[in-house]
Amino acid sequence: MNYTPTENPITNINWRRHQRGCPHYRERWFPQSDLEHGEPMYQVFCGMNTPPGSIEEQEKCLSSRTRCWRLAESVAGTHTGSATHIPISNIKRRRPA
Repeated sequence: MNYTPTENPITNINWRRHQRGCPHYRERWFPQSDLEHGEPMYQVFCGMNTPPGSIEEQEKCLSSRTRCWRLAESVAGTHTGSATHIPISNIKRRRPA
């Protein structure tokens, strides 16, 4: 199944919301992908147009349950004068069984 511009990942059933992740974060997995030929294992979409750019940012997306962590940091930065930094060591994720 290919992504088309008319498909909205926020409402499309092929894009899944992560149970403990940001409400705007969506992912779509390709279990039959061929990694040796460069096919992706999964795709990530952000409804706020702030997709994760690194593994650390993706971990923040997956642990920010109520809102976009970038927006939370920018709001905290306007109130305190500096952006709030969430260390990756503070992020707790459930380990697969």
